[in-house]
Amino acid sequence: MNNSETTKVKGTRLHKYSPLFILIHVALKSIIPLVFGLYQSKRWDYGLYIFAGIGLFILVIAVLQYWFYHYWLTDDKIEIKEGILFKKNRKIPYTRIQNVNVSQNLLERALNVATLQLESASGGKPEAIMRVVGLDVVEQIKLLVKRASNNNANTQSNPTASEENDENTAQTTHLLELSTKEVIKYGIISQKGLFIAAILFSFMSQNQALVTWLFKYLNAIYQVPDFTKVTLSQSLIYVAIIGSIIFVVLQVLSIVWALLKFYQFEIHKNDDRLQATMGLLSKVSATIPLKKIQLYRISENPIHKYFKARTITIETAGGVNTDKAGIVMRWLAPYIDTKKVKDYVQTIEPKLILGNVNWQLIPHRAWKRVIKKSLITLFLFSLGFYTITQLPFLESKKYAWIMPILLLPMTYLYAKNYVKKTAYFINNDIICFKSGVWFGKQSFVKISKIQTVEIQQSYFDRRNNMATLEIDTAGSNPLLHHVKIPYLEVEDAYKMRQFILDKIKISEFNW
Repeated sequence: MNNSETTKVKGTRLHKYSPLFILIHVALKSIIPLVFGLYQSKRWDYGLYIFAGIGLFILVIAVLQYWFYHYWLTDDKIEIKEGILFKKNRKIPYTRIQNVNVSQNLLERALNVATLQLESASGGKPEAIMRVVGLDVVEQIKLLVKRASNNNANTQSNPTASEENDENTAQTTHLLELSTKEVIKYGIISQKGLFIAAILFSFMSQNQALVTWLFKYLNAIYQVPDFTKVTLSQSLIYVAIIGSIIFVVLQVLSIVWALLKFYQFEIHKNDDRLQATMGLLSKVSATIPLKKIQLYRISENPIHKYFKARTITIETAGGVNTDKAGIVMRWLAPYIDTKKVKDYVQTIEPKLILGNVNWQLIPHRAWKRVIKKSLITLFLFSLGFYTITQLPFLESKKYAWIMPILLLPMTYLYAKNYVKKTAYFINNDIICFKSGVWFGKQSFVKISKIQTVEIQQSYFDRRNNMATLEIDTAGSNPLLHHVKIPYLEVEDAYKMRQFILDKIKISEFNW
């Protein structure tokens, strides 16, 4: 079907339940903040009218969005027209779609519909979000994208190859499945409860009426002591009890978050794509073309080490890279036994032979620069801490000098461990970088995926004849751990850059 035929054929609307889910989606972003604002202002008399008016407006918008949204599925592309006042017309070739992500909450599962998110390599946000479509449409789009990808690959490798390469000939390999016990362990490792608790605390700090109500009912169950009238030993006991309760609550919140997100987590390899599914209340399914993976990242923290496990994440070319932009798929293994990491990664990417990585440490003299930075940080911290202890209602000001002295040995140990745990590796196929004293991370990038190689030199680098080598790929997120090797000797940095540039010239850039 060509472009002229597309305009003559009436487009398909979203599922008949789509206005309901558009309404819910918009309401969650607007009505809930509005209710909170009305509760804070305590102006329910005018607020109820405003609430009703906005609710009616959102309902009208939901119906109009559904009415003006049409899509066409042709042999080679999907075309989408949407917009009420400002019209948008997008034509997305199936060969340009890198990820097909599907999300189903409880209501969507009950009604046999799903939210579909299409990602291309344009980056930043989804190419299209279809809220909502029937499951038959989801499978149809998946099949069209897969066939287009296979036909494109066959054409490039063998122009006379058959285009018949559908689901019946696909080879599916089961890679990983997390048990409920492993998901619970990952919840404890992630400590997401701290983030959730911080949100709750900030909410309560802005709502004194809620805090007063909470303490009123707590006193009805257990008399909260007046800490200004208890002895030191009693205070320590109360602090230990309250601390234990807070600790348990944080772990429970972390576990609940992990179960909601990663329950029944599974990864399958289907020819040249990975298929991931996960979720308890909301089921999420995502496809990831292997050739789009730009970076592999292995993370560990002290709790990882206790459970003898690791977390493996990825970055892909373009697509969605933040949770606010849409469905994000960056986990290859939220939780995996340390002994299985090498074989698991090599099954996905054969050139990442982790067992043969011969790490090269950064120059040992870098520890002097690290300790100088640490001492400056300690000085600024001590200055702020001393200022706080001078407040008139604090009685411990005469002991303020003890903490900086106790932290001095930590700066030395940190600097020494930094140079022992910061290293890199490079060969004809990959470049790797690891760092982290307490929270270790390793990043692996195939040289064929590299877009730019940058050498950076600060004033202090130039004084010490050092440099930083940074690698950029199509999926790099500078806020996360990536290949950025600091404190290199200048000669080594330039030699590495030239080596990488020479390899890039003779390698096929395929992302």
